[in-house]
Amino acid sequence: MTTKHIHHIIPKHAGGTDDIENLIELSIADHAKAHKELFDLYGCWEDYLAWQGLAGMITKEELIKNLQSMSAKKTLEKHGNPFSGIRTSTNCAINDEHHSKMITLAKTPEAIEKRKATMKSINHSKGINNSQFGTIWITNGTENKKIKKTDLIPEGYQKGRRIVVNPE
Repeated sequence: MTTKHIHHIIPKHAGGTDDIENLIELSIADHAKAHKELFDLYGCWEDYLAWQGLAGMITKEELIKNLQSMSAKKTLEKHGNPFSGIRTSTNCAINDEHHSKMITLAKTPEAIEKRKATMKSINHSKGINNSQFGTIWITNGTENKKIKKTDLIPEGYQKGRRIVVNPE
């Protein structure tokens, strides 16, 4: 028995519906072929990924990763992100009023307590979550290096760090 798939004649990403008139039963190979033809005609990334996935050209994990990535890019293009460098009316880089509101809200006792609680619950900068965990600074008097605590300290070096001032 051959496995059948339900294919949207007009894909949902192109405004198609789940109405019975818009659905057709296809084999997996024909379903892949239909999405390839749609991709060749219209160039939609959704059809490209459907074709690649149905044809077994990419794994399910790769398909999901690509879908998430493309969806995020599409959302970003549509809505923008104040932290992405895209300038929108809510971006604090160009909207002083919004910037002031953000600063005021961030300084409230509730916001400060919430940040503290979050940092505590995720063990922020504690143990292995600390970027310096398992390392030490060593110096030879002019050069500073960071090494693993388990490494041997090279000859001429000692634990610690020396601030090197530019002689100029």
